Amino acid sequence: MRPALPAGHAPIVSDAERGLDQDEFFFVLQPKLRLQKNELTGFECLIRWRHPESGVLRPAAFISVVEDSSLAGQFTDLLIARATGILKRWKTAGYGDLSLAVNLSAAELGRKDLPDRLCTLFGSFDINPSCFEIELTAVVHPDQLDWLVGVIQAVQAIGVRVALDDFGHGYASLTLLQQLPVDIVKFDRSLIMQASDNEGSRRLVESLVSLAQHHGKQSVLTGLETAEQFAWARTLPGIDVQGFYIGAPVGEDEIEDVIRRHRQSVGK
Repeated sequence: MRPALPAGHAPIVSDAERGLDQDEFFFVLQPKLRLQKNELTGFECLIRWRHPESGVLRPAAFISVVEDSSLAGQFTDLLIARATGILKRWKTAGYGDLSLAVNLSAAELGRKDLPDRLCTLFGSFDINPSCFEIELTAVVHPDQLDWLVGVIQAVQAIGVRVALDDFGHGYASLTLLQQLPVDIVKFDRSLIMQASDNEGSRRLVESLVSLAQHHGKQSVLTGLETAEQFAWARTLPGIDVQGFYIGAPVGEDEIEDVIRRHRQSVGK
């Protein structure tokens, strides 16, 4: 059995700092599909930690601790630098129409230097800002809403698209949908799991998709894992989907093969 990370926040932060210095963090990317058109629209970056003792770790093992530490800014810089580097490679390879999403907490999204940092990278790499997406991951408290509206609008002003992640998880989701000027709403996978077995849950998701579209937001259903979920999702107009049934996360060195194979399969 591989050893776990050390208990407590301080040892994890210290270990993560060493991991940053040793370049132990890397991306896997999961595809997103525009379902009715069978069109590959982009990917989500999922960070992993190749720990020398504990093996490959998923974000649940470390990310909440890191986001609450002095390393949060370094992680954000790592995410956006690598993501924009991937977009540059895609543009060179002829895939400049695809989007790439990174996950940031509300605190990191609200960094005052973030818009300028992104603008610098977009200019250096000659990247269309609309190809870059930020998924808002942290729980948003009601007293943050006014501040967060301004934060979202600041990054949208430079062309970046913002997604509300895990929609449907928690009591405040409808308030967030109505008040936050996000471009994309990502439905929590728990909603999709419930909809698989329950007619009422399916109707709820269908109503929420309609509500999101009414507010001018793109809907993404996450966690599609079965043929039955896929068949039901195909009845919903204009949505994007993610999940293992669509495609498992793959490494950066495999991603262009995935794109090429998909485009060949649809004759694009």
